Amino acid sequence: KNITMDQSNDEAAKGTIEEVKWTDDSIRWEGGLRVNTDANDDGGDDESSDEEDYVVDPFKDPDPFEIFTFQFERPENDTNHENDDKSINIQIRGYKKDADEVWQSTGLTLWRASDYLCRYQMDNLHLFRNKRILELGAGLGLNGILAWRSIANCTDSEVCITDGDSDALVHLRENVERNRSNEDNGDVGEVSCRQLIWGQESSEEFLTRIANNQKYDVIIASDIIYAAVIVEPLWATVQTLLRRPDDGTEGGGGVFVMAYARRKVPVSIELVLEKATENGFVYELVKEDDDEGIWVYEFRFRE
Repeated sequence: KNITMDQSNDEAAKGTIEEVKWTDDSIRWEGGLRVNTDANDDGGDDESSDEEDYVVDPFKDPDPFEIFTFQFERPENDTNHENDDKSINIQIRGYKKDADEVWQSTGLTLWRASDYLCRYQMDNLHLFRNKRILELGAGLGLNGILAWRSIANCTDSEVCITDGDSDALVHLRENVERNRSNEDNGDVGEVSCRQLIWGQESSEEFLTRIANNQKYDVIIASDIIYAAVIVEPLWATVQTLLRRPDDGTEGGGGVFVMAYARRKVPVSIELVLEKATENGFVYELVKEDDDEGIWVYEFRFRE
């Protein structure tokens, strides 16, 4: 059944989309991008489900959670905002990588490319200032939270952090509040957390009802490619939500920044780049670590 998650304070201004129960294991194990709108969330009288609730794994980690702590230093040549903190401290709470829960929802832990994308973000703060920023497949939200925190004093900036996985969204929202309430953070700008399941139809609804028909200047994502079936919906989403060069606004079109890490998954970066070209994008490799197998690409609409 459809469920409504706890929403941020900007509902009155932007409207809502009813959220659904969905986890990404439906893609990874079953090979299809499907939304479960019949999930029984109230316990019900499903006898088999009740029996499973009483199964105890004696080898299960009694404390599967981990606090990931980060400190990001601003570049010495960053003189645009002298009032900003010189360093940004972020705490992310999620599951350990070997926790059972990660098998159902990959977004419940942190992966290698997210930290690497953070380094790109700190080296390119000019790209994010006074911009509308969207994160796709945010999981625990490290990159979106860094984007939000790093441009906190930019009054025209806005950050929307999204994930399709309803389990990940719970932890994402908790992490945003965790970093909002830290007394060392000072003033922070506007941020919201939303569910966004990729695809043209869902993205068009998101654009109309959540984004108020305003497309995004910057879209970021890391470690989001783990099945071939998500590649086309990904590009349909970026096409719909990224600002185009010919939309009449100043500054040209927007940019989609994606960090990709080599993993044992049945989809290659070559397929992603091929589909990007087919969908009207040009791309540039802007940061790489061949030894670690991590790359950052910038994608823009072909003019």
